[in-house]
Amino acid sequence: MDILNNLNNAVSYIENHLADEIDISQAAMFAAESKQGFIKLFRSLTNMTVNDYIHKRRLSLAVNDLRKGAKVIDVAVKYGWNSADAFSRAFISQHNITPTQARDNNSQVNIYPPLSFQIVIKGAEKMQMKIIDVEAFDIYGVTEYFGETSDNRFEKERIMWDENYDNVPKRICEGFDGLWYGVWNNGNYTIARTDNDTQYSGLEKITIPTGKYAVFTTEKGGYAGDELPKLHELIYKSWLPSSGYSAKSDLEIEIFHLCTDRKERREKRYYEIWVPIE
Repeated sequence: MDILNNLNNAVSYIENHLADEIDISQAAMFAAESKQGFIKLFRSLTNMTVNDYIHKRRLSLAVNDLRKGAKVIDVAVKYGWNSADAFSRAFISQHNITPTQARDNNSQVNIYPPLSFQIVIKGAEKMQMKIIDVEAFDIYGVTEYFGETSDNRFEKERIMWDENYDNVPKRICEGFDGLWYGVWNNGNYTIARTDNDTQYSGLEKITIPTGKYAVFTTEKGGYAGDELPKLHELIYKSWLPSSGYSAKSDLEIEIFHLCTDRKERREKRYYEIWVPIE
């Protein structure tokens, strides 16, 4: 569709000039729209202004520069701030940490991947992300072979977790309080916990390998069947292609932060996806 191609051309122009002064009129030309028409169309489709998008993307890219050792003032000037203080205020507003704190790969930041216009719009959503170094550790649980691709597995995962279907957690321990793992590995899916959190014997040992992982965290309160597929899609279709990293293997680790009390679980539950990267 021409309109999608035009809008993606406009976004490409913006992405290619995030370290320069961006002319919205030029972006509008790529979109085959007037400046005001482009501004209105962009906001109606993305629920953010063009300037908001540029601001969020620049602060997302700034994290990469800081982690490569660039000085705060140099990063500030590169992305259009007149002072390190003004840049730091904007940075804290988006990431909730200072530019200096963000140098640590283990610190969590809120990045916005590049936007792309498709039949559905992908990207430009906040992703809470950090990079961690993990030492190998063991967990214990129940494995089933799905034989699916990683992005088609979530309905079968739901059945394994569901108390009215397979109810695999009941085969591991009583109650839900604490940390649970869902491990996807080359067509196999395991629900597991650490040894101290299990109560029953006969569970399979799974070793989470040593390595560098990108960790993405959802907001609190959502349902895993909704949040995990959405987060997975953002990681692989928006974040990874623009990150400079690649997935090291067909391994994903889901972390479930759960509570036994149903009301408390609905309010406080949240999830992570760990992706091994290189």
